[in-house]
Amino acid sequence: MHGYASDNFFRGPKVYFAFGVLAIAAASALRALVAMPQLAGRIDAAALSAGVIYGGLIFLYERWGWRWLSTIRNLNGTWVGNITTTHNGGTSVPCVMRVRQTWTRMVIELETEQSRSRTTMAALYDEQPGDVGLKYEYVSEPRNLAAQTMQTHRGVCTLAITADSVEARLSGDYFTGRGRETRGEITLRRVSRELLGFDAALKKEKQ
Repeated sequence: MHGYASDNFFRGPKVYFAFGVLAIAAASALRALVAMPQLAGRIDAAALSAGVIYGGLIFLYERWGWRWLSTIRNLNGTWVGNITTTHNGGTSVPCVMRVRQTWTRMVIELETEQSRSRTTMAALYDEQPGDVGLKYEYVSEPRNLAAQTMQTHRGVCTLAITADSVEARLSGDYFTGRGRETRGEITLRRVSRELLGFDAALKKEKQ
């Protein structure tokens, strides 16, 4: 996975500073606790250093904590939808997108019957009025049995995020660079919080 940018309040130096303060306070409290006669000599005080606690807090928050203790949008899972493209005069094809995301890292894979793409960079905007959503750059490669006219190419995609009590949706535009030079629209809805294969995802979408 690669890093991703975000303007969310729960990203940036202030969060690291808060964890640092919390780690120092926790280390002081625990050292006072292990100094009590009942625990003296049973626990290594060096293991309760602020640095160790800080590292543990960052690890836990990176992997799981941000999902419940921040307002960063959690896009993890499998999304299914359609791509409407200018290729071949205008066609619509089914697609499956899989997102793996942590507090600071993300990767997006999008798959169709003809190609697979993977992100090289991404940005998740929450606090830009009129511009809330996901933006990313990707590299797309044709499948082995794809049409001979398909070539490896780069592209950029901008997706708006909408959510209600039932499901989350992504929709927006994309365009490709040299070697392809097409543009189109993408609409997706999340069908699972798990990462599903192409066929399994399409089957899930129909249920």
